[in-house]
Amino acid sequence: MTERKAVDYGQVELIPGIIGDGYVLDDDTAVMSERGTADLLGMAHSSLQSMAVTGVPKSLKPFIDKDLSMAVTLVKVAAKSSPYKDRRIVVYDSNFIDAILRAYVMAVGHNALQKNQMHIGRRCVLLFSSLAKTALDAAIKQACGLSPNIQQTAQKNYIDAVKLIKEFGFTCTAGDDIAIKKDITQFLN
Repeated sequence: MTERKAVDYGQVELIPGIIGDGYVLDDDTAVMSERGTADLLGMAHSSLQSMAVTGVPKSLKPFIDKDLSMAVTLVKVAAKSSPYKDRRIVVYDSNFIDAILRAYVMAVGHNALQKNQMHIGRRCVLLFSSLAKTALDAAIKQACGLSPNIQQTAQKNYIDAVKLIKEFGFTCTAGDDIAIKKDITQFLN
């Protein structure tokens, strides 16, 4: 089997301040680096790595596609602009990232997450909402002959979603945008 290569590189910033490495593989598959995926989802890098070994957490199993492969994809970076050129890295494709996002969103909706998973679930709900609105905005603008800036639109929509949840009474005691477990618990109760 031929080794897959990451031929194009760019930095993905869907949430303001959360920047991850994005790549396009030689078969046109869009992927993010392992660390970028973990940062985007708001989870520890080690937690994402352990999913490859132990599978998805028990609380997510009812909400995840049974056919989803948890096997990691190792690629060689050929993109000249990447700081990891000529190295092998673990990446996750957009289908995997979407499946994990949806599983967390569904688990939040069914109150199925453990307390230590709620921050990931909340992030995924906000991100999912932001991405849905971004896709709609981009499709409309593109249909009108415009070239939308998708990352900028996603960042704006994420900020709008955070503002909305704050309007429903969510507060951050450790700063304007830093939530602690107590803040999340109070909001959910």
